[in-house]
Amino acid sequence: MTAPSRDSRQRADELQKRYYDSATYRPPSHAAVRSYALPKIAYVGRVVPLDEQRILDVGCGNGVFTVPLAEQSPRTVGLDRSANMLRQHPWPHLMRGTAETLPFRDRAFTLVFEANLLHHTPDPLAILQEMRRVSSDYVVLVEPNALNPLMFLFGLLVKAERGTLRSSRRRLVSLIRRAGLDLVSAAAMGMISQNLTPVALVPLLKMFDREFALGEYLVVIARRR
Repeated sequence: MTAPSRDSRQRADELQKRYYDSATYRPPSHAAVRSYALPKIAYVGRVVPLDEQRILDVGCGNGVFTVPLAEQSPRTVGLDRSANMLRQHPWPHLMRGTAETLPFRDRAFTLVFEANLLHHTPDPLAILQEMRRVSSDYVVLVEPNALNPLMFLFGLLVKAERGTLRSSRRRLVSLIRRAGLDLVSAAAMGMISQNLTPVALVPLLKMFDREFALGEYLVVIARRR
């Protein structure tokens, strides 16, 4: 796995910037969004006592995960580089910044979280190393599962989501180990998409809120060595 060139970094960075500067997502209070986020947080909570954590949500977007994480621990901070996303975010404890150079001291948080960020960046290892730096204990990832046929098709059809095609459990575990982290737990789960699933289908799709190989998303819990 070689580091991307400067030109490829810049092209990918500009693509993602344009994407998020114009994106509008369902709010964190939306029924489908809650049904998408809460099972993944519950999975993490079975391993990590969330109410005891100081949490940083990196690439927090409009608060899909920040809000339910803050319901567990009010010592939660969201960070995103997109002013557009932060304007849509209801949680008050927010900062604007980049994941590659997090504006926090070493070990400032006990748990550092990201969702749907790594597959958008040309250098996920650099971000993971920063997440490790500012965490004293845990790093948690939520990323698409390329084994899921719907996610794979989404990655093919949407240019800004092409990173989904490389998003696998094996790759994420390799990245966390290279970043100096140890795997605690990992699972594929869920069939609810935060922005695409019709509300009418949510009750039916809740049956997939469990671990299974073709789940839409991967949840990975890692810890500092």
